[in-house]
Amino acid sequence: MRKILIIIGMAAAIFLRFYNLQYTSRFTRDESSALVSIKDIYQNRKITLIGPMDENRVEVFSSLPYYLLLPFCIIFGFDPMVPVYATAIYGIFTLIFITLILKKLHWSYPIFILSIIFTPFLISSRWAWSPHYIPFCQTLFLLILFSKIPYKYIFAGILMGLTIHLHWYAVFTAISIIPIIYILDKKFKIVWQYSLGLFLSITPFILFDLTHPPGLFITRMLYFSQLYTNSQSIPFFNNLWQLTTDLFKYFSGNQVTFGIITLIFTVLSLIIYRNKNNVWILPFIFQIVGLSLIHSRYSGHYILPVAVFYLFWLYKNQKFLLPKLLTILLLIFNLTNISTILNSTDSTNNIQAQKQITNFIIENQKDSKLFNLIVLESPDGNTLGLRFKDLLTLKDISPENPTEYKEINSLYVISYQSDWNILSQDPAYELDNFRNLTPQEIVKIDNSDWYIYKISKTKN
Repeated sequence: MRKILIIIGMAAAIFLRFYNLQYTSRFTRDESSALVSIKDIYQNRKITLIGPMDENRVEVFSSLPYYLLLPFCIIFGFDPMVPVYATAIYGIFTLIFITLILKKLHWSYPIFILSIIFTPFLISSRWAWSPHYIPFCQTLFLLILFSKIPYKYIFAGILMGLTIHLHWYAVFTAISIIPIIYILDKKFKIVWQYSLGLFLSITPFILFDLTHPPGLFITRMLYFSQLYTNSQSIPFFNNLWQLTTDLFKYFSGNQVTFGIITLIFTVLSLIIYRNKNNVWILPFIFQIVGLSLIHSRYSGHYILPVAVFYLFWLYKNQKFLLPKLLTILLLIFNLTNISTILNSTDSTNNIQAQKQITNFIIENQKDSKLFNLIVLESPDGNTLGLRFKDLLTLKDISPENPTEYKEINSLYVISYQSDWNILSQDPAYELDNFRNLTPQEIVKIDNSDWYIYKISKTKN
């Protein structure tokens, strides 16, 4: 019976992680520039332990997410869908690791099913963004932690250190493991082994900071995200409450009411059932307290490092009534969010539409040069259309300088506006040399609200 359920569950997981990806997976400038960097690493052999810099030569990214995606891009090409499919595959492996953990410790059908539809896991399996590979590393960490391999605590520390490479906010959950393993085993030896592995993982950041003063990594965490002073205790508590409610909302299908219910059940469970397994709630405490103490903007997805450990805490308390009821509630709550995740299309995603736009430009620029593009009157806040330019760069086609719009022969205007008479009145200066011309071609992009206009100074 269990094997049949696992097969059905994995089939459902594959469907949920691959269905409609081309229209619903987020693809903004972050994802497009990352794909360009991956191609640059491969073509120019820019192997590094740190990672590429942004075009302003100010910010340095971790290299780990690029290397996680690189093999897929080499084999299947540098199409924007390849990283998304690769991310879905890592999401499947995350579930495989969870299945192996359940098999090794104690099987739980509700937790297995919940892990398939859990909103943080589902979203992180459908969006190629570096923090979304954290569950993959953390579930592998748990699998190693409960194995019998030699020096497992060193490997465990390395894996948790790698989550910091994926997003530095994961530092809080990585540190929270130290008291957990000591409380569970009461041995300083394993604490030192874990700490050694953690240190080895973040060594590239430390070396970079030491050799490039004032540094960008450790120093950035210490000085650019300043601690609140005592006079700012109210913002701290406001942050603490906001983070907590956002986190539980994220766990509960992105519904505020469901999140409050989940929070209440969690607190009651911790108060009523005082046991050793509650130590697994420490990553949650470290994360929200740590983030509440710093001056730093955060997105709900940045609290993803907590998701695996919250689910594991729930699993370790399945023998109690309230955690069992909470699991059932979470199954219901997360089921309600599946349709939204699988079908929501807007200007930030719809990779298929973005590919159609860039393919249109490529076809029209085969024999001519000196062109540029602009995005006007749409929800896309990037007027220069840098994500579209990145996709053109991947095809070895380069528009003029991002700020050069005077000496070009052709301009492509990408917009939600279907009427050129209205669009031509947009005050954007980039349009000045073309607003009085008639577009040679206007194309409605399939399955989207996008239009693309081709305007040339000379007839082709």
